[in-house]
Amino acid sequence: MPRHAQQRVSNRPRRSAWAVVVGGIGELLLTAGVLVLLFVVYIIWGTGIQTAQAQDKLEDELSVQWGQLDSGTAPPDPDELADGDAYGILRIPRFGDDWEFTVVQGVQPDDLARGPGHYPNTANPGEVGNVGIAAHRSGHLSPFAGFPDLRVGDTIEIEMADGTYVYALDDAPDGDSNGNKINISDVWVVDPVPGEPRDTEPTERRITLTTCWPRFGSSHRMYATGTLVSGPSG
Repeated sequence: MPRHAQQRVSNRPRRSAWAVVVGGIGELLLTAGVLVLLFVVYIIWGTGIQTAQAQDKLEDELSVQWGQLDSGTAPPDPDELADGDAYGILRIPRFGDDWEFTVVQGVQPDDLARGPGHYPNTANPGEVGNVGIAAHRSGHLSPFAGFPDLRVGDTIEIEMADGTYVYALDDAPDGDSNGNKINISDVWVVDPVPGEPRDTEPTERRITLTTCWPRFGSSHRMYATGTLVSGPSG
């Protein structure tokens, strides 16, 4: 070996075993950090792209359903829609003048990945009973990201084939990030008469919105609820 090569080797400081371990841990943490960042990017943007595409398809499906009215054919009965079918259009002015989502029938993960979902076996807009709507706060375009900002008196609009139904909230988080927080098992909020036995006969036309708590988690739920104030028939 040439002398200058021997000199370079002999002058190079040796890394201790501890330095090797620390370096390895650092590389693992760096890799883990990159993976977490990529996961967050996917949750926020990747799932949003998928949901945006699904929303386009749901809009087209709804146009076909409601377009049947022009030909004198009645659109599908909401009670006969299958999970995953386009249901209606949801607007919440508190979230912005241009905030609008097509609602899908069903609240299973695959359904909510497409947009806000209507709880099966809950009332349809305008009916006596309780209309249940759920949506994500993070990922999938985050429809209910601003859920804690909902306040008593805010209006919730649902457009169906026969017109638009408007509800006014009488119970909401009112700006409290922990407001109206409930356990996942508290499904009573979407019962026909919330807080009463499920077989209680409803007399009001209500709506209940639910979402996850905290925003980037799902250990609990949040809800807001209100009553019908106007509809197609007056």
